Amino acid sequence: MIFLTIVLLLGSLDPMDINAGDFLDSNPGELLDQGNEAYENGDYLTAATEYLNSLVIDPSNSNTMYNLACCYGLLGEDEFATMYLRRAYRAGFTDLAHINWDPDFDSVRDLPVFSNFLDSLNTAVEEQTNQLGELHWFDTVESFYYRVNFPEGFNPPDAVPVVIGLHGLGSSPDNFMQVWEMIDNPNFIYVVPQAPYPIGDDAFSWYRGEHDSEQWGHSLLLAGDYVLALVEQIKLEYPVSDVYLFGFSQGACLALYTGIVEPELFEAVICGSGWLAEDFISGDQLYNSSDMKIELIHSPEDLGVPFQAAQRAVSVLSAAGWNVELNQVSGGHLVDMQELNSILSELGLAGDE
Repeated sequence: MIFLTIVLLLGSLDPMDINAGDFLDSNPGELLDQGNEAYENGDYLTAATEYLNSLVIDPSNSNTMYNLACCYGLLGEDEFATMYLRRAYRAGFTDLAHINWDPDFDSVRDLPVFSNFLDSLNTAVEEQTNQLGELHWFDTVESFYYRVNFPEGFNPPDAVPVVIGLHGLGSSPDNFMQVWEMIDNPNFIYVVPQAPYPIGDDAFSWYRGEHDSEQWGHSLLLAGDYVLALVEQIKLEYPVSDVYLFGFSQGACLALYTGIVEPELFEAVICGSGWLAEDFISGDQLYNSSDMKIELIHSPEDLGVPFQAAQRAVSVLSAAGWNVELNQVSGGHLVDMQELNSILSELGLAGDE
C-alpha cells in the first residue's frame, strides 16, 4: 500500500501583496486535463495532485472531488477515498449506482472505513427516498445550445456533411469541441450539443436515474428524440448532404441507440468507449438493419467502460445483420484521435484532399 501525506498550507493572504491573487490566473480546466491524462496513464498520485490544485480554484466541483476519491481508491488509500467521496456527495455527486459499481474502489470497497461509509450512505439515501415519497417525472419543453464549426472554404449553398458530436458524462460542448482542433483537414460541419442534465460546473449528463433503470431508459428515449430534433434543426440552418453521429462514452451509447432507432437518417455512427443499451431497443428496431456503418473504438485497458461492452455490442449487432466493426486501440477512457482520424478519412470526411 502507498501511504500518502497531503499537507495543505493555508496561510493568511495579504490583501496588500500584489501576488496574493496569482491563483486566479490558473486555469482549472487545464489542471483537470492534466489530472485526467495522469489518471489514464495510471499515475494516480500525480492525478490526485492536479485534481487538488484544480479544487483550490474551483472548490465546489463535485466531479473533480469524485475523481480525486477514485485516485485514492486506486492507490488503496481507504481513508482518503472515503473522505473525498463524502465531500463529493455533499457537493452534489449523488449517482449512487455509479459509486456502488465503480471499479476504482475495488481495492478499498471491503475495508471497514470505506465499506461502513458506503453502507451508511446507501441506507441514508434509501430512508430519505422513503420519507420523500415516490418520484415521478414529466416531460416539457426546454432550450439547449450547441457549438458549431465549419470546414475551411465552407461556401453555402454547397451542401456538406454534418457530424453530430455527443460528449460524455461530465463534459460539455465547450470541452468536446476541442476534438475539432485534432481532426486532420475536416471537410464537414461539426455540431456539439449540450446534454440536458447539469451535474456540476459546466458538466452535463444525457441521462437521469440509476443506470439501466426505468427512469434511465426514459431519459435515453428523450435524448434520442433530442438528437433527432437537432438534426432537423441543423438541416434547416445549413446546407447538409449526409449526417453522421459521433459519440464518446455516455454520448457513444446515445449515438448508437439513435442510429439503430432511425438508421435511414445517418450514413454512419462512430462510438468511442460506448455500449449498446440492449434493454431499451425493441426487437423490431434491432433487426431493422440497414447500410448504415457502425464503427466502435474501444481499448481493453478502458477503466470507464469495460472492453467487454464493445465486444457484446459487436456480437449482438452482427447477429442482427448490422454493418459493425470493432477498432481495438490502446490506452484508457479517452477519445483515440489517431483511430478517429483514420475512420473519418475512410468515410471521406477528413484527411488529405
